[in-house]
Amino acid sequence: MSEKHSSVCYIFREGAFSPVREAKPFRNDFGLDLFQYKGAVYEGRTGLHLCPLQEAEYLDLFIKSHGGIEKVQQVIDSSLERTGLSPRYTRPDEKKKDIFPPKEKDENRVFAKDLMGNKHYYYRFYNENGIELYTMEKKREFFQTVFIPCEGFMVGIDQRHRLEEILKWLSTLEHGIRGEIERVFNESMGDPKRWADLGFAHLLGRYDEAKTHNAPILEERRQRDEQRKAEREAERRQREHEQQARYDTAIREAEKDILAGKEVVNREVNGKALIMQLFREHEIPVPLKTQGWIINALHSIRYSPESGQWDYRYVKSSRDSTKMFELLPKLSAAIQTKQQFEERGEASPEAPAAADENEQDMEL
Repeated sequence: MSEKHSSVCYIFREGAFSPVREAKPFRNDFGLDLFQYKGAVYEGRTGLHLCPLQEAEYLDLFIKSHGGIEKVQQVIDSSLERTGLSPRYTRPDEKKKDIFPPKEKDENRVFAKDLMGNKHYYYRFYNENGIELYTMEKKREFFQTVFIPCEGFMVGIDQRHRLEEILKWLSTLEHGIRGEIERVFNESMGDPKRWADLGFAHLLGRYDEAKTHNAPILEERRQRDEQRKAEREAERRQREHEQQARYDTAIREAEKDILAGKEVVNREVNGKALIMQLFREHEIPVPLKTQGWIINALHSIRYSPESGQWDYRYVKSSRDSTKMFELLPKLSAAIQTKQQFEERGEASPEAPAAADENEQDMEL
């Protein structure tokens, strides 16, 4: 397998060897000369199809399933008697350029810099005025940018669908495109509030000057952005404050209505079910399945202070809950306990009392 061969790959088809341009070597651990071409793997000495490329990813399994490497080698040797040795081996000094001549260079394709110095391929297209114009894509798309060369740079002018206006405008430039660039740039530099185009500055060799001119404008934009960011943050905090106030008010009113024997509707407060939030506020554990029932099916609850009994309503399409009559008494007890603490001016058990600011720690 160490025979010298050329870099040109041949496949055997229709009784003859044919060179293929897009072939790539296929590495393997069996010492075979293999190459891949159009989704298949071929053997280099015979040019015969070995297997699909997908199966070649597990070449060891493929060879094992065909009797091992010795059997595969026997098949290759017997095929050589029929096909003969590939020109890949009979002409080992052959070069790809001898078989596949290089493609002719496209005269309309150029490799040039944009105004910031980045290089791209540009494609020249012809127009009725004979002006040298380019686009960055070979396809004739409607919104392509039209470029014109200027001192080694490609200057973007306008979109291609406005070609007629572009040609008219170019014909009015007394000093050409460079003169127009310099005029616009000088106008920008003369106005401290106007941004100087850095691409134009690059072309004119005045990049540092333009950066110095733009520095105060950049700083002003930065400050404006920071101010907007601060305003957005203040608005966000205000919304959060309003939402929290709305939530606290809803919880307090619901607790008062419960103790007053009024119906409490399970409405949404800040996108959450009010009654479910009552259980959470008073740290009453609710089974996960019951949580879903409260959120999706429960309509309202009512407590009777005289009898201490609870009643609730839910949507007709849902089944009744088996846990609500266990949970609701815990809720009324928690609300009553909270009310008693508040009447005595004490903190509720759920919220530990805050330390007095003037109180000092005792020395041990």
